[in-house]
Amino acid sequence: MQAHTKVWLVSAALGLSACASGASDDADPKSSRPPSTAGSSGASWGDYNPYAGSRNGGGAGQPSKAGAPSSLGGAGSTGNAGSAGSAGNAGSAGSVTGAGAGGLGLTLGTGNSGVAGSAGANSGPSTDCPVLTRVRLQSGACVDRIKEFAVAKTPANIVTGSDGQVWFDDEGSNQLVQLDSEGRVLKHIDCDEGSSPRALIGGRDDALIWFTDARAKTLYRLTQSAKTGFDLKFTATAIALGDSDQVWATEAGHALYQVRPYVSITPYPEAPSNALVVGTDNSVWFPTGSLIARLMPAQQTRYFSIGNNIADEMCMGPDGALWFTDGRRHQIGRMELGGKKQTFDLPFGSEPSRIIKGPDGALWFTEQGGDKIGRITVTGELTQYPIPTSGGLPYALTVGGDRNIWFTEKFSGKIGRLLTD
Repeated sequence: MQAHTKVWLVSAALGLSACASGASDDADPKSSRPPSTAGSSGASWGDYNPYAGSRNGGGAGQPSKAGAPSSLGGAGSTGNAGSAGSAGNAGSAGSVTGAGAGGLGLTLGTGNSGVAGSAGANSGPSTDCPVLTRVRLQSGACVDRIKEFAVAKTPANIVTGSDGQVWFDDEGSNQLVQLDSEGRVLKHIDCDEGSSPRALIGGRDDALIWFTDARAKTLYRLTQSAKTGFDLKFTATAIALGDSDQVWATEAGHALYQVRPYVSITPYPEAPSNALVVGTDNSVWFPTGSLIARLMPAQQTRYFSIGNNIADEMCMGPDGALWFTDGRRHQIGRMELGGKKQTFDLPFGSEPSRIIKGPDGALWFTEQGGDKIGRITVTGELTQYPIPTSGGLPYALTVGGDRNIWFTEKFSGKIGRLLTD
């Protein structure tokens, strides 16, 4: 099977070009278990209990023929001066509209010159709104698609809490930060020095978010009023929320854990990497080398080969398949739950990293090497949105409560918001 991706790129002059890339299939699931230093499969370690007791800009000016008055005064009468154009709109009688630059006064017969209108917030004719770098709002205004907020030192993971607000981990200041939909800081939560790196996921019900402390080997549950810690006795490298506030956690290369706070921790001797996904049927998916594993607590773990690919990060797609990034091969991968694999090539140097299901039925991901936010449909159509700050290193991303894409730039210290269509 051969598929193609349609790639939208932007040049220095904001030109558009198409670039096709190939896709391939691989349907060779493996049933054999990979080598592991953690012991045999299943929960043979047993259970233990460690717990005791728009801003909108002005609209573009209306186009008209330069030098041609829109209306003429009566013969021999004095024309009125054109009033000031409002945010790029044309002045009244006796004025000519510049392309987004406000009304330009023009002498008609013996009339006085019109007063120049104020400059519009957006230049260019009203029909000019480049789809990669600009987006048209319902109000008709054409605004920048991506806006950046300099509110951090070294922002890393980012999620949307159960309150609908965006939360991110600022590793440089040892804080968790809450933002509103305009990028304003609402709250800071101090973390212990040395507790980074921290895994971070959105919560459910009164739990706003869950996060880890690497040094203290602790899992925290954050509500509006309290921060409660649970001793893990291992360093969690990835976490995912299961049913009834149970949390799944990985210890990279050593084990997978089912954590029921204040109740029990059940280890499974696997060899997971950092990615972790909980499916709709409560199955747990994680990459291990060139395999993707599926764990059902009451069943034997199954393993599926993804060939020469290594899944850096994964998510469950809108089509019910697993989608993953492979930064080494500059590819986006799709694996059906039965093991059939398909890959989509990105431009060389893209280095895709995190990937999430978007609000629009597509997959969104960060491109660390390309300084872009990528979007790919389930049929493989690719669009790449350049971020304003070169070398910002887009890292993690989430769908905010406003249904836009929010992302961190680890090198620039900025949080970005991308307006979806």
